[in-house]
Amino acid sequence: MDDNLKTICFLIALIGILFTPCAVADNSVLTTNINAQYNVDPDEETVHVVKEILFTNSNSDTKFMRGYYSNYNYYLPSSAKNIVAYDTEREVVFRENAAGYHTFYFNHKVWYENNYKFYIAYDLEISRNTATFYLNEQGKNTAVTIEVPSDFDTHIGRDDYVLDTKKYSNVYSFEKGKEWTRSCVVNSVRPTERLTLQGTAELRERDVGIEVNYWEGEEEWAQRTLDTTLKSLPILEKTWNVPFPEKYNISITQASIDETQGYGGFNSGRKGIWMLHSSSEEILIHELAHYWTRDCNFEQIWLDEGYADLYTYITLNELDPEKADARKDRFIQKYNNMKGDYDLPLDQWITPESIDSISENEVNFGYKKAFVLTYEIYQTIGLEQMQSSNMDLVQSIDPVTNEEYIDIVSSSTSENMTFAKDFIY
Repeated sequence: MDDNLKTICFLIALIGILFTPCAVADNSVLTTNINAQYNVDPDEETVHVVKEILFTNSNSDTKFMRGYYSNYNYYLPSSAKNIVAYDTEREVVFRENAAGYHTFYFNHKVWYENNYKFYIAYDLEISRNTATFYLNEQGKNTAVTIEVPSDFDTHIGRDDYVLDTKKYSNVYSFEKGKEWTRSCVVNSVRPTERLTLQGTAELRERDVGIEVNYWEGEEEWAQRTLDTTLKSLPILEKTWNVPFPEKYNISITQASIDETQGYGGFNSGRKGIWMLHSSSEEILIHELAHYWTRDCNFEQIWLDEGYADLYTYITLNELDPEKADARKDRFIQKYNNMKGDYDLPLDQWITPESIDSISENEVNFGYKKAFVLTYEIYQTIGLEQMQSSNMDLVQSIDPVTNEEYIDIVSSSTSENMTFAKDFIY
């Protein structure tokens, strides 16, 4: 082969690289403009997603026919169904790589100062009355449009959108120029009359009736919620070594983000537990654990929430050890990652009545720090000693202060508990 021809072939192979949109790139070399449209279709129980991608080659190293770009890496969520890609002429071939990335192979070579426009379309599964999905966008050259039927209540994880109210739908638009650095959740609910699923938990001192209230089309959620409750309550009772403390039965209601004030769920005592429709079983166990934490007369919010998360871990560890360890490690890592920006003594931590985009990180950090401390106490003194201190906490008449709590726990063990003060004060 001629030496010059060999050189040209080498350059084409070298420069025909994969461009990954989530990596930081010099806009003077490569530019990708994206128009992403999300259309919520409850009748089809689907979010239809179409992304128009305009890829421009401004890399001067490819001048004079010295190379070209021929493919493109793009992240698609693992839940994406019915994936297709195409340009104005024909389908675009693609294949899946690791970590959710797909490589799309252009139907044309993109030489210097040329561009290539193609489309990616896929579906995300939703229910008839609930839609929870994520906007996985990157960079500043992306415009996002979300169209939702007007009878749905919609909350988006960022509020810098423009809302256009139409006759039958609401359109939320994010213009180009806004920075996308992480995924953004969309929670959308169509409130309807709720249906009810019932069961009975057989506990130490009495049988407790369980009532799960859910929207039509959410039967799977209701059954999963009931099953988790029936399995978790006996474990919570055993690990606390305290009988279920309430005289009433339990109701659990599938709720919108307005009804949960931004939280994943909350326990309102006799009125029942309100669960965000997209919340996990771990959050449900956390809310069930609050029936015991409230009986312990905790004065500080960190004890109430920290103990609820600790006993969520203990319960989940019996039901699914792998999931329990993953959740524990995630909480500890999150605490360490956030500590530099949001650290505060636990005796100063409060939880607002509702969460917004401003308070979200501070609240999140408080939960993680409270868990890390209670988990360390659990690791230090063990379950048997915690059960002993639980009885003292339940028998306390007055609210238990931080100092009283440390005294009660210390009296049940010979271990040094001074590390707790470094978290609390």
